[in-house]
Amino acid sequence: MYLKLDIAQEEDFPVLIAAEWHAFENPLQPIFRLYCPIINNDRAQSIADYTARHLADRKPQQDGDRKTESQWTKVIDSDTDVIVGGAQWIFITEPSVFVEHDDSVSSLAARHPEGGARIFATQAFKVLVEAEAKNRIKQSEECPYRYASLGTCFTIPAYRHNGVGDLLMQSGLKRVDERGMDAWIEAAPSAVPFYKRHGFVQKDIIQLDPRQPEGLARKEAEEWDAAARNTLPVGVCIMYRPARNDCVMSD
Repeated sequence: MYLKLDIAQEEDFPVLIAAEWHAFENPLQPIFRLYCPIINNDRAQSIADYTARHLADRKPQQDGDRKTESQWTKVIDSDTDVIVGGAQWIFITEPSVFVEHDDSVSSLAARHPEGGARIFATQAFKVLVEAEAKNRIKQSEECPYRYASLGTCFTIPAYRHNGVGDLLMQSGLKRVDERGMDAWIEAAPSAVPFYKRHGFVQKDIIQLDPRQPEGLARKEAEEWDAAARNTLPVGVCIMYRPARNDCVMSD
């Protein structure tokens, strides 16, 4: 078996995203459903919609002074030409440390249908986004507005414990270091030892525990309850790896 790492191309995304879903569903990571819900019990269409979203996000995005660039890599078993793992790094430049996070929360929550599920997702994402920002600003006093975030890193079940994840992390962190950026991740507790091996330190532990808002209509309350059952309990570890080069202001 020879593993080959390469930049993911547009034509790779349908297979790459399907592999990501397969990886995080075996076994199912509860927080995955927060980021990747199945809409209308249609898994295939949900994967297709998620793929389209990531294809749209591949181009550098600018919202005011905030710049976001997404880079995906893939690992292929060259014997079978099968994608066996992948990772997404998001490189972010913000105008200052005082960034409003409502847009990020709303964008993430919009992956869920309107109603109780979206209300639940909004509550959960608000906790995660604010916790990451609080820790980042506290830790990265010199350049808290230029950083890298690991969006995903996965290996399909049949190829685990074969070095796929290490290959992805080494490649991604090389690009992070070339940009002189701190790196941040939301890690499942079970993944903490893996990320520690790659230089990350644990900064915070978040237990998602939203409470159903008062005054929801009956249907919204039922949808909220269903979303909570499908997601909770969830623990998330905020982890940090300091920049290995001098922090610079230019892109």
